Amino acid sequence: MPLTVGLMYNLKQEGPLEEGEPPDGQAELDNETTILAVAEALRWGGHEVMMIEGDEKAWDRLRETRIDIAFNMCEGIRGRCRESQIPALLEMLGIPYTGSNPLTLALALEKPLAKKLFLYHGIPTPRFCSVAVGERPDDQGLHYPLFVKPAREGSSMGISPTSVVRNVRDLATQVDRVHTLYRQEALVEEFIDGREFTVGIVGNHPPVTLPVMEINFDPCPPHHGRVYSYQFKQEWDADQFYVCPAPVTPEQEALLVKTAIRAFEVLGCQDVGRVDIRLDRQGEPHVLEVNPLPGLTPAFSDLPRVADVAKLGYNRLVNLILEAALERHGMLGYKRLLMGQSA
Repeated sequence: MPLTVGLMYNLKQEGPLEEGEPPDGQAELDNETTILAVAEALRWGGHEVMMIEGDEKAWDRLRETRIDIAFNMCEGIRGRCRESQIPALLEMLGIPYTGSNPLTLALALEKPLAKKLFLYHGIPTPRFCSVAVGERPDDQGLHYPLFVKPAREGSSMGISPTSVVRNVRDLATQVDRVHTLYRQEALVEEFIDGREFTVGIVGNHPPVTLPVMEINFDPCPPHHGRVYSYQFKQEWDADQFYVCPAPVTPEQEALLVKTAIRAFEVLGCQDVGRVDIRLDRQGEPHVLEVNPLPGLTPAFSDLPRVADVAKLGYNRLVNLILEAALERHGMLGYKRLLMGQSA
């Protein structure tokens, strides 16, 4: 008996930006190609798919549509806890879903709070401060260069080479830019000018890591610097910029994986996630952030890239995420396609 999976998404809108919206304001939202690819992968897994957009009409559609589980891709409509909106509705209606719960999604998106939690649990993360809208920037004794970004955005929104600042004047300029364009507090971190890695994680008890991938800045134009910017993601998608498996020693790999799993678990992530890490000059890993809603654009987003290297392939990756949620919800009485087993 196949499952009926409600594929929940927020579609990127075509046309001109709304007044006051930053140029990368829809970076987190998915395009139609990605949404259809996930739907096809779920059908490949033997399931029926109901498409449900996570907008203001989602509540009525969820009440009217019978689904067994929701595959959640929603970034939310608006507000500082927007990624929690659809999972909260699903919990209210008693509908199982893939991915992390509302609390985890809100914590991960609110980067200063997530970093405080990392520090409490002894997980290294760059020293930081935050600057609320209307406040003047104060480096609070942090060591330059510093890195300035919006406190609660993903997909490298608001990040560019100018995010790296080396004096008080540039700090003030970048903080003002965040306040004006993104209308939220600015996160100011000490910039770690070392190697950057991302670790994809799928499953629970225990979570399983995919091959570690390094973001390779060497082919970038010199003026761009070592910044995983919005421009980087949009313009440089060739394999030379994404090295997987990362060229690291077994000891380095073990440390990166251990750090990623700790950060994943400390935030309470479920089913899937991606952890971004940089090494300092001593080789110590520092968690930059955890993304419990990683992008799923085929052959473009980080997680599908590493899944291809792991010989999982896109369809199996999507169904592995679903299977992790089914197991967590006690719903594995259907079938286990991914390993060629029957339940």
